[in-house]
Amino acid sequence: MIDPQEFKQALGRFASGVTVVTVHSEGQDHGMTASAFSSLSLEPPLVLVCIQNKNRSYGLIEQSGSFAVSILARDQEALSNRFAGGFIDDEGRWQRWPEDKDKFADLSLTRGTSSGAPMLDGALAQLDCSLEAIVPGGDHGIFVGRVEGLQLSEDATPLLYFGGRYGDFA
Repeated sequence: MIDPQEFKQALGRFASGVTVVTVHSEGQDHGMTASAFSSLSLEPPLVLVCIQNKNRSYGLIEQSGSFAVSILARDQEALSNRFAGGFIDDEGRWQRWPEDKDKFADLSLTRGTSSGAPMLDGALAQLDCSLEAIVPGGDHGIFVGRVEGLQLSEDATPLLYFGGRYGDFA
């Protein structure tokens, strides 16, 4: 039997980029940080993102039939933390994001023309997606999105995640 904590540690040794996946549903915006993101196909242009079954985004994306992905730049670490549910305070400690504070309120955004989902300005790339399929994957769903539109940034410095820490190329 594989120990879940040890499995999580092993997977944390795979360096990945960081994304924020967003959805606009019933007049409200919602977003989450995701590192389980990948390209899937060039023809048609497909991407995938894995979302835990219990995550609120799961049901909202399923209901709306669309979502957006912002691939974060190195200077967007605070946004990654925000959409993961918290922030780093002035003393370097993790704090929960206040429940009564809108995560989108003070951000510069672009709306996906297909999804209506907010995309974070300053991201390396913004992908506007329609939901192609949801494939069961244990305690997660694999959301396949057809890229309907995209925006690219001039910046090419990605935010990377490895071993529970952010970083960049050395």
